[in-house]
Order: sequence, then structure tokens, then C-alpha cells
Amino acid sequence: MKQLRSGKKLRMTVAAALTLGAMSVGGGQVFAADEDAAANEHSLGETVVTATRTPNKELKADANITVITGRDIERRHYTDLTQVLRDVPGVTVNQYAPAGYNNSTKFYINGSEDVVLLIDGVRQNYAGGFAASLTSAMKDLSGIERIEVLHGSASTLYGSDAKGGVINIITKKADRLKTTVEAAYGSYGRQLYSVANEGAANGWDWRVKYQKDKSSDFKDAHGNKVPSELDADSVSLHFGKDLSKASYLSLNFRSYKDSDRYQALYENQQGLPINRGNYDYSEGSLIWNVQIDDTTKNQMSISQSKYSYDITTHSFDWLTHLPVASFYDFEVQTWRFSDQFDKQLGDHLLTTGFEFTKDDTTIKNGGRASIDDRTLLNRSFYLQDQWSILPSLKLTAGIRHDSNSAFGSHNSPSVSLGYDIDPMTHAYVSYSEYFITPTPNQLYAPTYGNANLKPESGNTKEIGIAHDFGRGLSLTASYFKRHSKDRIGYHPVTYQNINVGDEDAHGWSLQFAKRIDSHLRARLGYTQTHVGKTAQRGVNVDGYLPSDQWNIGVDYRNRDFDSSLLARGLVGRSGPVSGAFPTDNYWVFDLAMNYQVADTTKVYLKVNNIFNQFYAEHSNVKWGSAGQWWTAPGRNFMIGVEQSF
Repeated sequence: MKQLRSGKKLRMTVAAALTLGAMSVGGGQVFAADEDAAANEHSLGETVVTATRTPNKELKADANITVITGRDIERRHYTDLTQVLRDVPGVTVNQYAPAGYNNSTKFYINGSEDVVLLIDGVRQNYAGGFAASLTSAMKDLSGIERIEVLHGSASTLYGSDAKGGVINIITKKADRLKTTVEAAYGSYGRQLYSVANEGAANGWDWRVKYQKDKSSDFKDAHGNKVPSELDADSVSLHFGKDLSKASYLSLNFRSYKDSDRYQALYENQQGLPINRGNYDYSEGSLIWNVQIDDTTKNQMSISQSKYSYDITTHSFDWLTHLPVASFYDFEVQTWRFSDQFDKQLGDHLLTTGFEFTKDDTTIKNGGRASIDDRTLLNRSFYLQDQWSILPSLKLTAGIRHDSNSAFGSHNSPSVSLGYDIDPMTHAYVSYSEYFITPTPNQLYAPTYGNANLKPESGNTKEIGIAHDFGRGLSLTASYFKRHSKDRIGYHPVTYQNINVGDEDAHGWSLQFAKRIDSHLRARLGYTQTHVGKTAQRGVNVDGYLPSDQWNIGVDYRNRDFDSSLLARGLVGRSGPVSGAFPTDNYWVFDLAMNYQVADTTKVYLKVNNIFNQFYAEHSNVKWGSAGQWWTAPGRNFMIGVEQSF
């Protein structure tokens, strides 16, 4: 017990040091190269596009937005998009395992798992799945220019699933010929091999990458060996062409395929067979951007995606004392067409668009067809007007009309008012509505399906402020309040999908960022979230969401060396019953270090869970017995090398 208290004291001391260091002013010798690098780091002066689908300075955006730059990603050596999102203030990740159960992974923004995922503005979500189930498949992080995370409802522009927020991945455009080879090895049999080629010539640009990821059994922080295995291949292709100075066409293709296995420690102790799964995802898109004139532009996209997984899990039948296998196969193919037209008319910037989506879904449960090629169609029209009433005052209003083949029509309006208190301070208030249709799985799955489900609808109110203090210090703060009607959940006894009634949520967040000098920058994020109870579940999604969340980061750069120390603290994550998790409050610290050996050679070290925190993000205690957790890996490392030609 004394050792436990000592460990907690050490973690809190480090967290306090990070926080105080982030807000203080440091010194040190300044080098010209480092000054240039510091100038390229993210600040509130950057342009973002996700809040309104049009460019705005982040300081002036009428929304709570967090930006992760490509430099951040390069420095921190995340394994996939899920790991990136763990370090975004206000984003909570609930993952069963490093390998396996990917389809059940969830992340929450503003306390909601309904989030839209975009790549270069093209929607990636599919019918019947969570956006989080795609993020573990996104391995090509080196091709990302930046990620914009919008916290809050945005259904007027992005449709259903944008209840909690929007994640927009913006990819890089190559400007020179380069080939990069990477190899890495780490704890628990972790292996990574990749090769990428990119370049630009005669109006063409391209990027091609292949990556192999492998891992095996891991140990949790108590030294328990947990069965696990991953063998994954991912491919990404991009070809772009400048048709003219004002017209750009790009063709994109991404695929991810893995075989995985995972078993919670308690399942292994019960002698259950290993759980196995296969995950297969591919997506292709054609995007055409045209700048018609100085006041008019258009973006059109056509995309097709296929998402499928099959999983075999096992449970223990206490009557027969034998293991029982469950089979679940899911496949959905999606076609999308979208067109967005922007026109500046005096003080008004008009944005109008059309989207068409066709989802074909097949689900097999227990080896028999339960949903055989069910088709859902959705047509959407949206219109938004950004009216600059005064140079310091802007009113943005919009409306979306959805026509769904299963649930008829619905309108989702939104309005925001933004005001520049002074050149360095911006405040806003906003109101938006959303509309979420049940998925094919919720409607038609055997035993749990309910064809009488009603769509969920609701509204979100938000107020926020952003201030740039100068000298590299900035602050953003926001508060939201959300009301949901006909919340879709499941019956607590039969587990059939039902409308569980109304749900209310509210929360607030603060984010500080400080560029201390040309070498050092830091950030601090705090989020408090409260999601009310329903007939189905308790407060904060049965205690799976923390009431308080901290995100602290310090980045250091000095010529050929750079490093990043990140900490995330989850407080008040109690679970559905007492003792549902190993601890209700915990901190996890990660460290990444890079050294540029030569102009074209870099070596790196990544250490996750430095203090060997014992924790879990999913639990079976409510339905089983004490200690039945899906524990996370303990302290682990990865070393790697990148060679460019």
C-alpha cells in the first residue's frame, strides 16, 4: 500500500510539474532553424475548415476546435488514429484490446459516441457502425497534414452521427520526390515495416504507402500475460492532377486487412477458447475541386467503401459447464455522391450542398442470415449563410433537409453568432439540432432488433471564447448543453433495442497552449462532462465516461533532437457497479524521442504507460464477478528507424 501511495504521489508530482512548466517562461539558446520550426507549430492564427466547411481563422471560428498537426503526429509516433485521439482534450476512448474487438471500440466527444469521421471532407462513416471502429484501421499517419476535431453537434453540415462532433483528417500534398522506409520493433512482439513513395512533377502529385503491423501476447501492469495477436496489412494510394491553375482532381484508395485474436484474462482463466476476428476495409474516392472565380468554388466527390468483419467469441455456460461459441459476420457497402458550392455575395458567404448515400448491409449471426442485403437510401440538401453584419460581428445560419428511405424527412437547423471583442479575443453562442436514424443492426438483428424503433433527435446549445494573449500563449473555453429525445438504447433485461426516452448532457472545457521559446511548447486541457441517466443506463454512460479529464503535453526541440511527453488523467470513471474497474482515477504517461542521425536518417524511441499504470477501459464485472476486466498493456516500448532517399 505504501508503494502504491508512493507511485500515485510520483505521478501527481510529474503532472504538477508539467502543468506549471507549461505556463511558465523558459530560456535557452535560440537557433535559427529552431525559430523556423517554432513558427511552423500550431497556433490560433491558423486556418481551419471544419466548423463551416469553409476557411476560417481558428481564433475566429464559432466552435470548439482542437487541431493536431502533422508535425505532432510525426514527433509522437502514434500507432493509429485511435492513439492520436486519446491525446485530444475532451475525447474519451473505450477500447477492449490492442488487437481484436475493433468493431466494438468507441470514442466519445462531448459525451456522445455519435461522431462523423471525414478524410479531406469526404465522409467515412458506414451504416451500423461507430466511427471509432475505423480509426484503428487508419495506419498511414505520415500522410496527414493536420486533424481538426470539432467538439459539438454539426448535423446541419455533416448529417446524422454528428451529434458529438466531427473529426476531419486533411492529407498532405507532396511537393518533392521522396522514398521513406521505416522499421520498428517493440514490446510484446510489436513489429512495424513500411515503405512510402511520394513526389510531384508536371502538375501531378502522388503518394503510395504499404505498411505491415504485427503484435502478440502482452502483459498488463501487474505482469499478467494476456492472449493477443495482430497481423495487419494496409495500403494507401493518392494520385492528384492540376487540370488547370484553378482545378484539381484527386483519386484516393485506402485498404486495411487484418486477422486478430484477443481474450480477456478472466476468459483465459475460465479455459475458454481464444476469440478470433477478421477485419477488412477498403475505400476509394474521386474528388474534384474547382475555383470558378475569386468568389466562387465547388467541390464534388464520389466514393465507395466496403467494411466487413467476422468474429467468433466464446462464453461459459454455467448450466452445461461447457464453452458456447457465438459467430457474428457483418458487411456493409456504401456509395456516396456529394457536391458543395460556395459563393461570396457581398457580406454573405453562401454554402449549399447535396449528398446521396446508399448503404447495403448484410449481417449473419450464428451462421444464419439475419439481415440479407438490406438497403438504406438517404438524400440530403443543406444551405448555410455566413453574414458579416459588421467587421467584428458574424451571423451564421443554416438548415439541412434529410430524406431517408426508412424514416421519411427531417430538417436540422443551426445558428451561431460570433463577436470579436477585440482583435485577439473572439466569443460565440450557437444552437444546432440533429437527427439520427436507427441502423440496420438495431432494426433487424435477431433477438436484439426492433423494427419499431423511432429516430433520435435533439439539440445542442454552446457558448465559447478564444483569446490569444500574445507571446505564444492562448486560451479557449466552451460550455455545452444537449437534450436528446427518443434516445436509442437497449432494454436492461432483454437487451432488445428500444427508445429509452430523453437524455440530457452538459459540460465545459478549457485548453491552454504556450510556446515558451523556440525549443519548448506545452499545452493543458481540462474537460468536465455529465451525461444524465436514462431507463437503460446510469450517469455518464453507466460510468464509462470520466466526470473529469486532463490532457497535458510538453514538446521539446533542439536541432537534431526532439521529444514529446504526454499525460492523460481520467477522474471519476466509476463504471456501472462498485469495483467495475481496477481504479476510478488514473494517469497514463507516454514519451516519444527522436534523433536525426543524418539528413535522411532518423531513429526514435516510444515508451507508453511509463509508470506502468494498471487500468482497463471495458469491464464485465456487472454481469460476471470481481476482477473481470479487459486490462490494458503495462509499460511498453518501441524503437525504430526511418530512412529517406
